[in-house]
Amino acid sequence: MTTKETIEKKLPENLKDLAAIAYNFWHTWSRSAMKLWSKVDPQLWKTYQNPVKLLMEVPADRLDELSKDEDFLSLYELITERFHTYMKETNTWFNANYPNWDTKFVYMCMEYGISEALPIYSGGLGILAGDHLKSASDLGIPLLAVGLLYKHGYFVQEVGADLTQKELFPQYSPEDLPITPLLNAEGEQVKVDIPLDDTIIVAKVFEADVGRVKLFLLDPDTPETPEQYRLICDYLYNPGMDIRVAQEILLGVGGIRLLKTLGIDPGLVHLNEGHPAFAAFERIKDYMQKGLSFEEALEVVKESTVFTTHTPVPAGHDKFPLDFLYSRFRKFFEGLPADAFLSLGKENDNSGELNMTVLAIRTSAYVNGVSQLHSRVSKQMFRNLWKGYTLEEIPIDGITNGVHTLTWVCSEFSRIYDRALSRVWREHTDLEGMWYGVERVSDSDLWEAHLKAKRNFIALMKEKIQQRNERLGINDPIPEIDENSLIIGFGRRFATYKRAVLLFQDIERLKKLLNMEGKPVYLVFAGKAHPNDGPGKEFLSQVLHMSKEPGLLGKVFFLENYDISLARALVSGVDVWLNTPRRPQEASGTSGMKAAVNGVLNLSVYDGWWVEGYNGRNGWVIGDESLETESEIDDKRDAESLYDILEMQVIPTYYENHKKWLAMMLESIKSIIPRFSTHRMVKEYMEKTYVKAFINAERLSKNDFENAKHDVAWEHNLIEAWPNVNVENVSMDGNTGIHVTLNLGSLTPEDVKVELFLGREGSELEKVRTVELRKYIQDTGNPNRYTFVYNDGFLRYWGNACWKYSIRVLPATLDTDIMQHIGIIWYNIQ
Repeated sequence: MTTKETIEKKLPENLKDLAAIAYNFWHTWSRSAMKLWSKVDPQLWKTYQNPVKLLMEVPADRLDELSKDEDFLSLYELITERFHTYMKETNTWFNANYPNWDTKFVYMCMEYGISEALPIYSGGLGILAGDHLKSASDLGIPLLAVGLLYKHGYFVQEVGADLTQKELFPQYSPEDLPITPLLNAEGEQVKVDIPLDDTIIVAKVFEADVGRVKLFLLDPDTPETPEQYRLICDYLYNPGMDIRVAQEILLGVGGIRLLKTLGIDPGLVHLNEGHPAFAAFERIKDYMQKGLSFEEALEVVKESTVFTTHTPVPAGHDKFPLDFLYSRFRKFFEGLPADAFLSLGKENDNSGELNMTVLAIRTSAYVNGVSQLHSRVSKQMFRNLWKGYTLEEIPIDGITNGVHTLTWVCSEFSRIYDRALSRVWREHTDLEGMWYGVERVSDSDLWEAHLKAKRNFIALMKEKIQQRNERLGINDPIPEIDENSLIIGFGRRFATYKRAVLLFQDIERLKKLLNMEGKPVYLVFAGKAHPNDGPGKEFLSQVLHMSKEPGLLGKVFFLENYDISLARALVSGVDVWLNTPRRPQEASGTSGMKAAVNGVLNLSVYDGWWVEGYNGRNGWVIGDESLETESEIDDKRDAESLYDILEMQVIPTYYENHKKWLAMMLESIKSIIPRFSTHRMVKEYMEKTYVKAFINAERLSKNDFENAKHDVAWEHNLIEAWPNVNVENVSMDGNTGIHVTLNLGSLTPEDVKVELFLGREGSELEKVRTVELRKYIQDTGNPNRYTFVYNDGFLRYWGNACWKYSIRVLPATLDTDIMQHIGIIWYNIQ
């Protein structure tokens, strides 16, 4: 008997739906449902934050008591009605905009942060993935997701008496989690065979319901898997290269094999970060088994794949030696051109490594970063893949991250939004005009909602510090913080580039700022350092030591084990959200968006999402509004800026100009919530990538892949003929006309684009404007020679020292693979 069946049997007849709600993560974005779990047993809910563990352990007589409690039953009936209505809803955004589409879109990611009850996430990437699934569910998008089930997850953080981070790795049993075994028609758990090394591992599959979206999780710990491979998913982000590669093979290859097992032919595949990029190998192999060549199979896979990169730091991109990968894939590659597969991930012909991000880029027609600035940084990082193209032309788009508003808004603010906007905001969080309705919220109501959230957070702070004191046998001060005092929060991973210790550059000045007469300021830190990140752990210890420093004791606090539960309290219970990365290393960041959902103001370096979010009235910028790259030498300058802003703007405004503070809160709410909602983000993915990838897949697969074969034949011809294309002559006709004579070899004018390019002198291929030369005359004496003619005012800057003109010849296609194989031909005419 499964755990779910045990719970269903245990529940009184009139409470049977508690099991269905417990096993659907929809409850995580329903404040009323969360309240329902607390009413079942407040202490068990507080301990586990897991409805399955709660229902397993709550005494049967307590459930019988609740089955007769009129107040509980009223809330239960309200929640079950909302849940069933939500699950049956067909009038969704997707159905309204894309009627009659029933093809599944597949989302693949290494981690998912959906709830503290499912500990398969480490930080921002996973939380973003979880929010993506929730918005896909709300919008009715036919998405399904694939991930891995980890025995120990990431880690539970404790602070030792020596003020260092301690990592605990509790083992989680699938039976205790809100997931169920995925069963086939015979009632047996679905299993998937994955080739690894010279053997086969067998993964069993679990499913999690995230509203209307299914998340499938693979677990290789089965009797059929050779013993030495059963613990591949013991830990999330295992530092060992052999385990990391095995996890990524399991996710990529195993995920696609699972879809085949379930009879699902995806309309597209969305790779969230490079970890699942080996999915392309399995998909290419499948198409080759249908009779396509490697190149034809690659064309179909590439045109139906979307890839999102999250990492602006080169060290954050997984790279593996090719010889090592040959060994791991030796069974997979039997009868296949192994070199062709592995070359897809090589940064250049001489590279001895496979870069997972390069592999994902080369096998995806649609590539994006997670903010506009990150898109620019990614273009710079990978520009060598597109020879001769200007930076802005490199096809890496920017789709800025968002947050799932209902998951992160606290009860106090959801109630004032209900009053000001009606409950319609819950379904349309991305409608910008609607949010101007928060101007109807009175100053007193806004402030009281904020103070209630602060009171809840202060109570949690006291509790967590008391628990740590009891565990360590120490007497650290329990904070007695007045709710009207200014609290600044910093919650994020303790990577060194995030500069958690920036505030401690000038300790004496900081002490004065925190201890001004009648204007107390408190700093609250939370976050984990990766177990193998020595410098990050050292930063964390520095913060802990600072919290003991005279003048900072009782003013600086560190809260252990930053997880979803603590994050919810922190982003709603502080007044200011502090973000201090070294630009441009924060690809996007979403914690500040979560804070804004709750009226908390952002104080941030001009990086990631804040470049788009800041409008001069909704928070503050540390340093300057530049996009220039920062280094360690900029730390002192940014620290001075931070102190100045605190001293001259943040603290005086909070304590002396309450009306302005409240106006900034409202400005932050209405300017940030709709623009940085995952509803907006997922719709953008649909419109910019999903629809196009789906249409590509449909077009290329028609008539036994006739179009795919045609496209590849044309590309082959173009690649082979390109070396013979050259500019023979360029002549000017005053400053209004130009004649460009080309030898196209075996190509035709329809195969190429000839452009007149205008750029600024001294800039690195900065594209100011181009105009295409569409008129041409074929040379009667040499049919391979064509003269392209232009006559118009585009040459008006001719002779101006500030401008330069060039002729460039490029393939007449937007295919990203061709753009990588064929460099632009440049001819400087000035």
